[in-house]
Amino acid sequence: MNAIFELRLECDCGMDFIDFYRDYYTRIWITYRTGMPPLLGTEVTSDCGWGCMIRSTQMAIAQALVVNRMTRRWRYYGRKLSSRKDVGHSRGDSFYDAQLEVLKLFEDCPSAPLGMHRLVEISSRENPTENAVGRCQGISCRKAIRQSASPLTSDLSIMLAVDGRVVVGDAERESRAWAKRLLLFVPVRLGTSSVNPVYFDHIRHLLSTTTCLGILGGRPDHSLYFIGYYGRQVIYLDPHVAHEYIPMSSWDESTPPPDHEGQEPVKKRHKHPISSYHCRSLSKLPMKDMDPSCVVGFMFRTKEDMDGTFRILNLNQVVDVDLGPGEGSKRTKDPLFTVQYQETASYDCLREVSEDEQRQALE
Repeated sequence: MNAIFELRLECDCGMDFIDFYRDYYTRIWITYRTGMPPLLGTEVTSDCGWGCMIRSTQMAIAQALVVNRMTRRWRYYGRKLSSRKDVGHSRGDSFYDAQLEVLKLFEDCPSAPLGMHRLVEISSRENPTENAVGRCQGISCRKAIRQSASPLTSDLSIMLAVDGRVVVGDAERESRAWAKRLLLFVPVRLGTSSVNPVYFDHIRHLLSTTTCLGILGGRPDHSLYFIGYYGRQVIYLDPHVAHEYIPMSSWDESTPPPDHEGQEPVKKRHKHPISSYHCRSLSKLPMKDMDPSCVVGFMFRTKEDMDGTFRILNLNQVVDVDLGPGEGSKRTKDPLFTVQYQETASYDCLREVSEDEQRQALE
C-alpha cells in the first residue's frame, strides 16, 4: 500500500500539487444525506446534525476498500475523463466499476451492508432500550463488516484497540492468522483539553506511515477525517455537507438525474450523483485546534506490515513496544499507545528490581 505521506505538500515528498490534488480528489467523500428512506421504523430521513462520526468512519473503511481492491496508485479523474484512453479509465475499466461497487456498500438504503440504515439497525440490536438513531457506535461498523456478504469485504477483518494497548495476539486471532487483512483502529488522546504541541510530530509521523488510513477526529462535537498534513496543519475531508440521496439504481452514466415528478424541466446542467462522493475543495485545520480525542486507523496485509509499522513508529518516538518476557521493552518519552507482543503482565512488572534500583528509589 502506497504511503499517505504523498498527501503532504512538503517539497521533499516528490509530489507536485497536481499529483497531490488528484490523490485528494480520488478519496471517497461520504457526507450527510437528505431524503433517505426512513431509518429503522422512524420518520427520520436525514443524518444531518448527528451522523458525522459515522460518516468519518465510513470514509476510513472506504479508503481501505479502495486500496485493497484498486491499489493506492489508482486515481479518479472525474466521470467526463473516465473514457480517456491516456488516463486508463474507461467505463469498462474494472477499477472504475470497482469504485461503484464500493460506493454501493455505503449507500443510504436498507440493503447496503455498510450503509447508515444497516449501522443503525445493528446499534439498535446492541442497545434495544436506547434510541439508535443518532447514536451509532464503532462496534456497529465491526459487526457490519463481519456480516457483509460482499466479495469486497470477504478478506477484511476489523479490530478496535482498548486501554491504549494493541495486543499482537488479538490481531493475529482477529485476522485468522493473517488469512485476512486487518483494519486496526486505535483510540488515542493528544492532550487533556487541547492538543499538546509535543504530539505535532506524532501526528505527522502517523500520517506519513504507509499503512495508516488516516485519523478520525475533528473539532469538539464536529467529526472530521484527517488524511494528510501541511506543516502544522492537517488536511481533512468534512462530512458536514448535505447532499440529496439519489438511489444508485437510478444513476445513468449518459444522462443527468430525472427531474422530480410534476416539475417543469430544468435547463441548467445537473451534476452526476457520483460527483457528491469526491471533494474538490481542500480543507486544512491547525493541529492545535484539533479535538485531542481521536482514533488512528491502520490497514495491515501481513504481520510483517504490522511489525514494520510499529518499529518505525517506535523509532520515531510515537509508540511504546513491549516485546515480552526475556525481550524487554522499547520505551519512548510521550507514547500515544503501547504495542504488546505478549498477553500477560508486561516484562517490566514481572522482573525483579535490582539492588541499585532500590538504592536509587530511596535516595
